[in-house]
Amino acid sequence: MSKNLSEAIQNIMKENSSENIVIFTNHLKINGPVHEFKGKCADCHECLIGLQDVTICKLEDYEGDDYFCFEYDWLNVNVSEIVAFSII
Repeated sequence: MSKNLSEAIQNIMKENSSENIVIFTNHLKINGPVHEFKGKCADCHECLIGLQDVTICKLEDYEGDDYFCFEYDWLNVNVSEIVAFSII
């Protein structure tokens, strides 16, 4: 891949004037606003995307339309685990 995925996500967010994202991994749906690290954190890794006020839902364990969801104040997502994403 020629571009870092976290950098590509930041660019798409700027183009769409939105910082909200929904991320899908093989097992989770993760929804929340992205926290921009770039230029603010010397120890931050490009392989992580930081999200605030996050809702995480398990994609495997559900009954009908009821997903098992959890809320967190902060979550770092490993870029290599992302299967799909959408800026909302």
